[in-house]
Amino acid sequence: MATSHNTYILGLGCNLENRLPQLRNALQLIKKIPHLSVKQVSPLYVSDALLPENAPDSWNISYFNCALRCESSLSPYELLDHTKKIERTLGRVPGERWGPRIIDIDILACDKLIQYDAKLHIPHEALPERPFALWPLADVAPFWIYPLPGPLQGKTAAEIVQKWGSRFDGNAPFHTRQIAHRIDTPQLVGILNLTPDSFSDGGKFSRHHHALEQAKHLIESGAEILDIGAEATNPTASGISDEEEWQRLHSTLVALIDESKHWLIKPKISVDTRHANIAQKALSIGVDWINDVSGLDDPAMIEAVAAQNCAIVFMHHLGIPVDKNKFIPYAKNPVEEVFQWASTRLADLEKRGIARERLIFDVGIGFGKTAEQSLALIQHIKKFESLGLRLLVGHSRKKFIGQFTDKSFAERDIETAALSLFLAKESVDYLRIHDIEIHARMFKVSSVFTQK
Repeated sequence: MATSHNTYILGLGCNLENRLPQLRNALQLIKKIPHLSVKQVSPLYVSDALLPENAPDSWNISYFNCALRCESSLSPYELLDHTKKIERTLGRVPGERWGPRIIDIDILACDKLIQYDAKLHIPHEALPERPFALWPLADVAPFWIYPLPGPLQGKTAAEIVQKWGSRFDGNAPFHTRQIAHRIDTPQLVGILNLTPDSFSDGGKFSRHHHALEQAKHLIESGAEILDIGAEATNPTASGISDEEEWQRLHSTLVALIDESKHWLIKPKISVDTRHANIAQKALSIGVDWINDVSGLDDPAMIEAVAAQNCAIVFMHHLGIPVDKNKFIPYAKNPVEEVFQWASTRLADLEKRGIARERLIFDVGIGFGKTAEQSLALIQHIKKFESLGLRLLVGHSRKKFIGQFTDKSFAERDIETAALSLFLAKESVDYLRIHDIEIHARMFKVSSVFTQK
């Protein structure tokens, strides 16, 4: 006899620090619930907090919300038990009913079910007046029919939300609006080059105020991490001294760390450097990541980061700066070569006291690889999951894309996005890219068709 399945819409919300990571963690734990399958994830919405009169000012923190459409043979009570356990796992403790929430997981709807008792209200009576809940629901279940008696009974979610107009202008109740970010796609790492000689955007952001404007634009467009570099590593780039590298970085980093505290999304700040003393200085002022394109070759760099809590990106290469005449031999399998290099380097780094949880591996597209080898690494990126590390791919606008177009480096965002869509399906954790906006917009649309 076939098991009957219910269609549940779960609402996720958070209005404490690290809202995006908390929602992403909740999604991953929900995916592990037995007898439940997540079919679709909505875009994210930001809204004012719903507060009672005389609430403390400390409660007035904006919420991030989204919804999940799930199929499950669990009963509503069984699912509720699982969601409450996940809330506790993520740090939710009993407290004020209206107070800030580290995570909130609600059963918004279950097919045509109407259930009201001491434990469950399905659907919530106020759902039609809460765009931060009903808009995400309508994104993943537009044809869900409102079951409660009254003027909205029999109307679909898509019909009801029309009264609020645009999802993006913030004019709906609680100033609810959709934002660019998602929790079910790779995290986007925005590239910010403070160099005059980078291959596609050299000199555009070398001035302090231009760099800050671009940083804010990248975050508002959908980035969660900013990777800031002051030394170009392409074959034609000129080498610079450590003093010049720090001079380019310092004022922008200080201003960015200070200003980003007031942004809707506070980004993680990564510094792209292969020099230990630059890494030490950057970490001393509060950056979150060190991205070492030299793969932690320098023992001084290992020592500099080992004593810190930062995340560390280490990349496969055959020499920095890149030498176009030096690449993996044609007779070798590039995927196996890079995999073995990463395995050996990982074992060495763990022996030196760096936990693998801090490490992120970059296969080094274009660094010591032919165009065909770079493409093979992307095609077989799933192989690197078995390392047990987070994976980052930096393919944006690179030379190997010349296999598909004769456009200049700065005009290769369409090809970059096509490759990114494949990498997202392969569950890569981070994409390091130039044009954040086009990626965020692409992932919103593709998510409707890639999820079932």
